[in-house]
Amino acid sequence: METKVKTKTNAKRTAIKVSLVAVISLLLLIPLVMIKGVIEEREDTKNAVVKEVAASYAQPQIISAPYMVSYVVETKTVDKEIEPSGKQTYVEDYTSYCSLLDYTADVETDILHRSIYDVIVYNSKVKISGKILLTEKSVIARDNEFRFKVTDIKGFCNPSQLIFGGQSFEISCKSNEFVAEVVFPKGAKVGDVIDFSFTFNLKGTESLFFNPSYWGTTLLAINSSYPHPSFQGEILPNTREVKDDGFNATWSVSSLNSSKYDDMGVKFVDPANPYQQSMRSAKYGMLIIILVFVAGLFVEFLTRKEINPIQYAVIGLSLVLFYSLLVAFSEFIAFGVAYIIATLMTTGALMFYFRAILKSRSAYILGGFVAFVYTLNYMLLQMETYALLAGSLVLFLLLSVVMYLTANNNDNNQLVKTE
Repeated sequence: METKVKTKTNAKRTAIKVSLVAVISLLLLIPLVMIKGVIEEREDTKNAVVKEVAASYAQPQIISAPYMVSYVVETKTVDKEIEPSGKQTYVEDYTSYCSLLDYTADVETDILHRSIYDVIVYNSKVKISGKILLTEKSVIARDNEFRFKVTDIKGFCNPSQLIFGGQSFEISCKSNEFVAEVVFPKGAKVGDVIDFSFTFNLKGTESLFFNPSYWGTTLLAINSSYPHPSFQGEILPNTREVKDDGFNATWSVSSLNSSKYDDMGVKFVDPANPYQQSMRSAKYGMLIIILVFVAGLFVEFLTRKEINPIQYAVIGLSLVLFYSLLVAFSEFIAFGVAYIIATLMTTGALMFYFRAILKSRSAYILGGFVAFVYTLNYMLLQMETYALLAGSLVLFLLLSVVMYLTANNNDNNQLVKTE
């Protein structure tokens, strides 16, 4: 009878301990959320630095498709009370788009340092060529202007002359748009196709995009020595080749499946960006806390040595502080190295703490388990595509071990009651 009472008392104490540990785990969500907030704040600070650099260097660039504006003198009949002659003349503008547009961009990147942050900038040599179909309005027009735009004219430099129909024309800037007043070759008539081409250098920050022509076909080829491109926009490349020494990509689109509001191009990604990886790691924070706490409860059961709730809270705070260390170190050194340093510091501190609490070799086993879960976390970060599958399988394996141990525990209790 006394054995049964003792068993019930132990079971009650265990239930209370597990409940307290569960409450502590939930309370640790507060500092964990605060750490995530710090990561977001640091990333916002970097984004602000990128915008500051872009404001002085050049913004991310989008090159709009060239087009031609024809200014035609029109005459219309009006009331003689308005105009004694009964006719009024005015200038109407008509737009002609490229029937073929071909972009080529050779891009060289550089890293600008501002405080502790790195900003990717580029200087590209762009060649634009193509064909424009002459319409009735353009042939009879008083003036014809060839036009195109870039997002930030501050990055535009060293333009060549526009070669249009075999003739050369100067390119000037008017109202944030680049313009060349063109004249057709002698004998030009409706239906003729005029070839054009010109080059220029374009500076920008982080990304370079191009708009397709509203009519016809648009071709784009981008070459760069930068090895970490992210192809973005509404239209992805038809072909791409990414190597350690750079990349090249090509696009081919038709006005049938695109519009002048679409864009296509590349963003130059910083693979060493610590904030995205730190945030992904922090999302596993509660899982790591729970796993370590469960391991602590089992060590208590096996060694019959108690870890009190305050000590669990200290352990949990140490596990949360890991992410603050990770972000702080990764701002100055490579993320992988920062992760190793933060893991060694956290594991080492906890191992000494476990040793002081348990006063047995099981402290090293528990410390080794902490190192194991952080190693597992890092592996999941690297896997990306298969992270959910791998993580689920590992959790299933750990749960199976827990089920096995708790089942054996139940058998032991039954044996005590029988005796």
